[in-house]
Amino acid sequence: MQWSKAFLPTLRDDPADAEAVSHKLLVRAGFVRQLAAGLYSLLPLGQRTCQKVAGIVRTEMEKIGAQEFLLPALLPAEVWKASGRWDGIGDEMFRLKDRGGADLCLGMTHEEVFSWVARELRSYKELPQIWYQIQLKFRDEPRPKSGLLRVREFAMKDSYSFDVDQAGLDFAFSQHFEAYRRIFDRAGLDPLAVEASSGMMGGSESVEFMVASDAGEDWIASCGACGYAANVEKATSELAAALDGAGLPAPERFATPGVRTIEDLARFADGAPAERQIKTLVYVLDGAVTLVLLRGDHALHEQKLADASGARDIRPARAEEIRSALGAARRAAFTLSDRAEVVPGGHREVALDVDASHVEVVLVRARRHAAAAAA
Repeated sequence: MQWSKAFLPTLRDDPADAEAVSHKLLVRAGFVRQLAAGLYSLLPLGQRTCQKVAGIVRTEMEKIGAQEFLLPALLPAEVWKASGRWDGIGDEMFRLKDRGGADLCLGMTHEEVFSWVARELRSYKELPQIWYQIQLKFRDEPRPKSGLLRVREFAMKDSYSFDVDQAGLDFAFSQHFEAYRRIFDRAGLDPLAVEASSGMMGGSESVEFMVASDAGEDWIASCGACGYAANVEKATSELAAALDGAGLPAPERFATPGVRTIEDLARFADGAPAERQIKTLVYVLDGAVTLVLLRGDHALHEQKLADASGARDIRPARAEEIRSALGAARRAAFTLSDRAEVVPGGHREVALDVDASHVEVVLVRARRHAAAAAA
């Protein structure tokens, strides 16, 4: 292609709706154009760049014996219903019906379809297998933004292994881990591998490769001394032991006029510091009004609540739901200090704060005087 013939629609100024630097540069340099919220056209320079990245990915996947597929982007509901995820995945999935009334969706991931194909594996002697594709995915992002960083249609390399046993699965996982490291190295990136929540995709273990960026939206907790690193959706931390006294022989009621929050009670003349209180949040988990207890100076991270409870649909309870279930107004609420004894509950603590600017978290074991066990 001659330069004089190339379609390179560059711009002098930043687009008015662009916030991320990458978004501004991609538009100005003529790599992409936005069609609608979360939908972008790749222009010749953008397509050429993506093809080069895909070439690196294919080379490294071939090194671990992976075979490339191309599966449909339009998927029947039956395979999703068979796995139980048709109802489990919420509004992120684009759903539609054909003219005959059959339920369909646009693929946001392809575990179900690869598993359907894998039914033709007839013997353990055919294992292990590593299959992958580079295919368009669709997710109904509620707030597409930052250019190509959060979109509704995107190309993704997704890979799947089929193994005889757990040891084989672990080996395939390590093969992918090293392949991804080589891919990022060839692309000139130096990512940090961090523990992560599997979220709605499921699974027992997940690792994300994160690159520091001013335009990023995730936070991580990392330790330079021990090498620990995790997305805040997964991170745990160790708390100093909380020592309790003998306590009162029985719970006591005490008046707290005008006290409505943890902070109010901490400032109250006869109150208690935040770390000696239990914060009670009212949530609706899969349709059931649920009390979520955590230490008063901690904040809830909803992904950790989802991981700990197994709930798929999570949201804060509305005022009318709180009043109906508890007979109390929002904020009237069960602020417990070291004057009250709490009956031990069945929840476990999964993580606590790791970064003052973001995070903290989750379900804590209800114990006397709101003491928290080490994470």
